[in-house]
Amino acid sequence: MKLTAPILLFLFLVLGTIAPKKAFSQYRIKDVVSTSKGDLEIMVVGHCFYYFKFNRLNIYVDPIPNVGDISMLPKADLILVTHDHRDHLSTNVIQLLSKYDTKVIASKACIKKMDFGEFLENGQQTTFKELYIKAVAAYNVVNLRPDDIPYHPKGEGNGYFLVFGDKTVYIAGDTEYIDEMRFFMKPDIAFIPMMMPFTMDEDMFVKVAKKLNPKILYPVHYNSQLDSLVEKIKVALPATEVRIR
Repeated sequence: MKLTAPILLFLFLVLGTIAPKKAFSQYRIKDVVSTSKGDLEIMVVGHCFYYFKFNRLNIYVDPIPNVGDISMLPKADLILVTHDHRDHLSTNVIQLLSKYDTKVIASKACIKKMDFGEFLENGQQTTFKELYIKAVAAYNVVNLRPDDIPYHPKGEGNGYFLVFGDKTVYIAGDTEYIDEMRFFMKPDIAFIPMMMPFTMDEDMFVKVAKKLNPKILYPVHYNSQLDSLVEKIKVALPATEVRIR
């Protein structure tokens, strides 16, 4: 039987709709870092939504919608939420990614809105499986709303340190340079935001990067070109690898 053009078009449309979807990770860059206890896989899903895979554990930070087909992502073993703003906290996405034994850790302000999960206050620490987790301060000092209230008041949000084997990861959350950073651990990998007026400008970002001196640096939560920032980091921290994802 000879297939006419209309029949070919119909078959193309039908088969296209039932073809298997590509794995979510095929649309994102997956980085792999070796640790003393196995490989750590890292994927920036979007904005400040990160995915880590470590020894079969699936870990998410600030999972939110509108960053792709997140139904393709594996169910979470651990979810961390930095603060309660809608570009970081989505109860619908948390529930979508959760299974019966998923552990959710967030700041106290988040727990009040979610009505589930466990909270860590700034300075508190815990463990999950073989992971060490510490919540640290994340807030504004310089950038204020028109009513003089900080965009991120002190005590309402968390940054997190996660230890995977011999590698330490710092997730800043939404913060500026703050005095507490003088006492932070030195991370191997750091996720630092740069978006005015909510977090940092380039110069403050570089100040934070110099204080922490990570081996790998992910600029995140940005809404501008990063060429100038990358050049400044190359000068200030020539041994640091900047990863734009």
